[in-house]
Amino acid sequence: MTRVEIRFLAKRYHGTAWGRHVNEGVPEWPPSPYRLLRGLYDVWKRKCTHLPEEDVDEVFAAIAQEPPRFWLPNAVSSHTRSYLSSNTMDASDKSLIFDAFVAVAPEPACLMEWECNLNEKQRRVLRELLEGLNYLGRSESWVEARLGGKPPSGEPTCKPATDEFQSGELVYLACPVPRDQYSGKLRWLEALAYSSGSLLKERLSGPPAMRSIPYQLRSEALA
Repeated sequence: MTRVEIRFLAKRYHGTAWGRHVNEGVPEWPPSPYRLLRGLYDVWKRKCTHLPEEDVDEVFAAIAQEPPRFWLPNAVSSHTRSYLSSNTMDASDKSLIFDAFVAVAPEPACLMEWECNLNEKQRRVLRELLEGLNYLGRSESWVEARLGGKPPSGEPTCKPATDEFQSGELVYLACPVPRDQYSGKLRWLEALAYSSGSLLKERLSGPPAMRSIPYQLRSEALA
């Protein structure tokens, strides 16, 4: 098993789910695996450039092979509303902007678990990348992330949905396409960093290395 523990230091998680507009006021919960992988990619490029590309690629490929399970702290969906300037000559020309977020209980941490077993070298690379991650989602979502964490007890709070889905809420999380299933023009590692600007320019319906996976979220997980 491979576990990643994430603590939200400001007790908030700001993130908009793929396919949602920010002004819908619907926050992403739990944090999507695709977002985490992109965050770690950013850490690699800005803080850990000494790590060889092939080592990072192998770690990312291992944890992208399957969607993880989640054990989540209690959380409440909320938002703020602000009238922000539309940047015109009229000072009264303002637009209503929603800032949706999830207020998170301080304990326990958010725990993600994959079935894959990393070797010692891969664990060392992943540990270093996680230690460099200081926010996830919007920059207000300060985090402390580490490899490992206390083994979870009880059933997952959120897990990939199956045909036996009976209770809870069906949510869709952005997950990376496994490397061996990827067929895009870019190299798989580069495709993980595909920007929204490129998406609009090329008129694509979604990032080339992202897939949407249905998850079963316990009904009491997000109030």
